[in-house]
Amino acid sequence: MAKAKKKVVKKNRWLMFAASFIVFLILSVFGGYFSLLFAGEKMIDMQKLEDLKLDPTVLLDKDGQPIIELNKEGTRDYVKFNEIPEKLVDAFIAVEDKRFFDHNGIDFVRVAGAIIKDIKSGGAVEGGSTITQQLAKNVFLSHEKTFWRKTKEASIAINLERRFSKDEIMEMYLNKIYLNHGIFGVKDAAKYYFGKDDLSKLTIGEMATLAAIPKAPAYYSPFAHPDRAKERRDTILRLMAEQGYITAEEKEKAQAEPLPKEPHESAQQGMKKGYQAYVDYVMQEAKNLYDVSEDVLYRGGWKIYTSLDPKMQDAMADAYGNDKLFPKDGQTQKVLSSMIVIDPNTGGIAGMMGGRDYVAKGFNLATDMRRQPGSTFKPLAVYAPALDLGEYNMYSRLSNQKQSFNGYSPRNWNNKYSDTVDMYTAVNQSLNIPAVWLLDKIGITEGMKYIKKFGIELDPQDRNLAIALGGLTKGVSPLKMAQAYTTFVNKGTMVEAHTITKIVDDRGTTVATVEPKRTDVISPQAAWEMHSMLEGVVSDGIGGRARLSGGRPVAGKTGTTQSEVFANSTKYNKDAWFVGYTPQYVAAVWMGFDREDKQNVMADGSGKTADLFKAVFDQGLKGTSAGQFTPPEGTVKHEEPKVEMTAPKLAAVLAMENQKPKVVINWIGNEGLDLTYDLYRFKNDPDAKELIASGIKDNTYVDPLNGTVLYKYIVIPRDADGNEGPPSNIAEVDMSQVEQLLNDGNQFEEGDHSGDGTNNGGQGNNHFPGDQNGDNEQFPPDQGGDNSSGTGRDPGNGGNNGNGGYDGTGGNNGNGNPPPDIPEWGGNQSGGIVLPPPPPDGTQR
Repeated sequence: MAKAKKKVVKKNRWLMFAASFIVFLILSVFGGYFSLLFAGEKMIDMQKLEDLKLDPTVLLDKDGQPIIELNKEGTRDYVKFNEIPEKLVDAFIAVEDKRFFDHNGIDFVRVAGAIIKDIKSGGAVEGGSTITQQLAKNVFLSHEKTFWRKTKEASIAINLERRFSKDEIMEMYLNKIYLNHGIFGVKDAAKYYFGKDDLSKLTIGEMATLAAIPKAPAYYSPFAHPDRAKERRDTILRLMAEQGYITAEEKEKAQAEPLPKEPHESAQQGMKKGYQAYVDYVMQEAKNLYDVSEDVLYRGGWKIYTSLDPKMQDAMADAYGNDKLFPKDGQTQKVLSSMIVIDPNTGGIAGMMGGRDYVAKGFNLATDMRRQPGSTFKPLAVYAPALDLGEYNMYSRLSNQKQSFNGYSPRNWNNKYSDTVDMYTAVNQSLNIPAVWLLDKIGITEGMKYIKKFGIELDPQDRNLAIALGGLTKGVSPLKMAQAYTTFVNKGTMVEAHTITKIVDDRGTTVATVEPKRTDVISPQAAWEMHSMLEGVVSDGIGGRARLSGGRPVAGKTGTTQSEVFANSTKYNKDAWFVGYTPQYVAAVWMGFDREDKQNVMADGSGKTADLFKAVFDQGLKGTSAGQFTPPEGTVKHEEPKVEMTAPKLAAVLAMENQKPKVVINWIGNEGLDLTYDLYRFKNDPDAKELIASGIKDNTYVDPLNGTVLYKYIVIPRDADGNEGPPSNIAEVDMSQVEQLLNDGNQFEEGDHSGDGTNNGGQGNNHFPGDQNGDNEQFPPDQGGDNSSGTGRDPGNGGNNGNGGYDGTGGNNGNGNPPPDIPEWGGNQSGGIVLPPPPPDGTQR
């Protein structure tokens, strides 16, 4: 009996334990369920659901007109459930959640199948989610594939089912689902893929095509992968038939429908051609300056007011679509370019091209790129600082002699030098020696101080005289260059560039109003003098190709840096710039290759950037008042000083043309003066000289020989009032040249008909009395000097490389392209400039 009693007691204990465990499990399940409900309740932000119905965030231009609606993160063309065709709903249910109307947010049959997949794959895979769970994920959660995300997803789904009807859940889902190519929601997708605003106009095949995309939007894109898209669409049509939503006949008819081949324009979300870089920069500025994220903006309801000028932006887009405005592409790379336009009065960015083929969220060449600016940097680093310090004015005489600065020996692009030249001419002709000399005089420290005031950060390695010519270690962006040049329009005050002028949130509250940020950089006097010189660069200097139609006032500066690949040639350039402005806008244009090599080098220079500037501003400012540049009050007007004429240095060289002899007469001196010259010749007695040419504006003359007499020559300068200056030295042909010419002629007649066009040019040395450093470039094209190959650099048949001027009107560089600002110094990683050592402490300021 005792044993039986013990067994009964033991059995009762096990029953009690089992019952307790069952009760515990039940309580745990119910507790877990209610905990899940409570947690899900807390995670549902009703505002996010309401945001699906908000109007889109709108970006507006300077006149308050819409630029674009931001409808990326959720459709902005919201459609009600009763406007959605029943068969479109059926298509999504058939493939995504066939028990949608039966479960409470979680389909346990699908969950079990998903668990089995997870076990087989050894990790979490997508699967088992109902339409309600997908809505929960898309609205409230990230897209990471983790156990806890799936738990949260299930919790939120259960609560959504408790709060909303099935029709409401389906409505929100079909308005939120991502359908590739930046399209969210079935209404926008119908317009994008099929060009249909009315969903009821969709065919069954088109409905199934939309339902096929969400599983893997890029993979099943009908544009990118039509075979995959068709296979999945046909599978969905089969499922619809099997589940009784369509008949077999409807299935076969729908499966025979063609897929869309290209997007319809009406669904391009309002993004105009060429606007993408600007819009991206606005979004970046909103986040960085005002802590307004893209996620917030894409939820809708906001208004972002910008400084964009649509006329200017459209003009830029048109110009960037014209390949003729750009240098020739390389063999493997396309010439890159960027441009930015700023309102100098407000700092508002009126237009921006981030590249010729800019892509959304891409690298913006107008704002993020840093390249060496060449001579466009001279006003910032040298001339404006010198003017502001008060020791110099626009007509001050600067050294233009060949010289070395602590081992640094820059050269002028045209290889022309003189004792001095005035600052106006140095800027007008973009001479290098005067710029470096002047920076040396005012001190590198002063130059760097002003560069910082202009808003440009230098590298510690930039403490050297090469910054006078834009030789920077890391370079500068077009944005920073345009911003710096606003100083010259604003009477010495720089204004900070920006795109956003006002932000209004989704509740109508103004959260940001942007006021221009101004920095006083130089005095109004210095700014006006610098502007006057930059205006001259375009009106009668090397920037002539930027002159605008109708005589609209314009100023600016060209800039180039020499190729590193062909460091010993002035033919190729690495970077080409033009920074210019009118009273309305300041712009910076850049062109160059991403990576320069022998297959990809740029033969054109800043003539092309000036062309592009002109094309954009002529169109962008069409119909607007030209306006005028006005000097600040109290400006002191410096008169161009009367410089005494000096005796020119004259040289005469015998040359041959078509086997006929001629004497080429060259003279130098009086650079920068507006003079004409009278040329005389005589046999033996200077008093018996005869005038053979008068009023010569050039510094070259060709005297054809009609006999065997070799004359002697003298040239006399004459100013604008007709006053004579001191005569030149007497020049005569060196008889050794005659012997050489005869020998060359004999050799030519004996069978060498190739010729190199050089004729030695008298060896190109010491032809000018007192000039012990004569350069072969002093001789005209037909004569040449050593190695000039018959092209020369001084005027003759049009000057450098042709018969045109900087603007195609005569003078230097006949092809119209200003030559490189930084010539023949060899290459290095900083962009074609051999940087000099910094000055020793105590020897330069």
